[in-house]
Amino acid sequence: MSIAFEITMAVRYLRAKNARFCSIMTLFSIIGIALGVATLIVVMSVMNGFRAKLLDSIFGIDGHINVYFDKNVNSDYHAVSKSIEKIPGVLKAIPMTNDQVIIAASGRIAGAIVRGLSTQDLLNNTSIINNIIIGNIKKFNEGVMIGARLAEVLDINNGDKITLISPQGFDALFDEMPKVKEYEVVAIFDMGMLEYDNTLIYMPIKAAQAFFNYKSSVRNIEVFVDDITEADKLANTIEKEIEMEAESWQLQQSHYFNALKTERNVMFLILALIIIVAAFNIISNLMMIVQEKKSAIAIMRTFGATSGSIMRIFCACGLLIGFTGTCLGSIIGVVFSLNIENIKVFLESITNVKLLDPMIYFFSSLPVILVPQDVVSISTLALFLSFLATIAPALQAAAQDPAEILYYE
Repeated sequence: MSIAFEITMAVRYLRAKNARFCSIMTLFSIIGIALGVATLIVVMSVMNGFRAKLLDSIFGIDGHINVYFDKNVNSDYHAVSKSIEKIPGVLKAIPMTNDQVIIAASGRIAGAIVRGLSTQDLLNNTSIINNIIIGNIKKFNEGVMIGARLAEVLDINNGDKITLISPQGFDALFDEMPKVKEYEVVAIFDMGMLEYDNTLIYMPIKAAQAFFNYKSSVRNIEVFVDDITEADKLANTIEKEIEMEAESWQLQQSHYFNALKTERNVMFLILALIIIVAAFNIISNLMMIVQEKKSAIAIMRTFGATSGSIMRIFCACGLLIGFTGTCLGSIIGVVFSLNIENIKVFLESITNVKLLDPMIYFFSSLPVILVPQDVVSISTLALFLSFLATIAPALQAAAQDPAEILYYE
């Protein structure tokens, strides 16, 4: 029997009008495969988007490598920065201070981290400059920049005054009081990540050195590299070159990305169960078709159809179901992924519920990156499971004894 004949018979069995229940089961099997494929594509796209957004946000604020100074050692950090920048693979090295403070403003208090850096280094950081929502960066030397969520907590705006209280050096026993100083807010930034927008303050490096008693030193140098995957190797190279402690982003931020990787893998396995359940629907559907078409199978066998031909007919039935469901699911998944932000806004307008609250989640919008390789992998998995589901019914159909069937007919 030819392949064309086997495919024709498979299509005819799936569309049989006299087996209406089987046709409904076929429809449910297709819908099940489509839902599983679409859900997997959407979830994987969102997970890809979260990882990329997290990387962009972290590396827009934090360096790829941190080189740590001893605060009490007045090293020439300018010379150290230049020597680091000479190492192949390093883009730039930014000296800065990094200290915890207590902020008081409008009768409220909050904890924050003050980062001191030069105006030129701040202007070169497009990730920060592009996210300033109010204020004038040219006045940076006259005050401080704070995060948008922190400004909301303290109920302050651009031009208001805040009081910084340094807990360093405080000792009530020896009557040593914490250092207190007032600064003007010259700009407010919104990075879209609660962890940064709720805790960070930027201050000119000279002012930070004076306030935190750094004299002419700094706390650390943030190093940015060409290839973030080579950060570990470059950190080791920097340690050997300048004989100071250096830590890469893989070590400092590993908890974020390990958690995301684990969650992505777990979500893939859990949602793949939807496709597996749909594959079981294919098995039950084909089993019923085999029972329904016993007479047709016996007639084809008497006209010369081999057991292999019968198997291929029912394998084709399952693969047609899987292929149709996979194509439909891929289209739905891709369209949904590309328009997920518009769908989110539409649902929020209907329900009046904020689906992605930035006070709870890292981001204020839903990041999505559709990777073609993920679509191909998910589609291949669906087709493979569909093929596996056809084996048992196909073997059952091929094992039918035509003489016994026709005897009872």
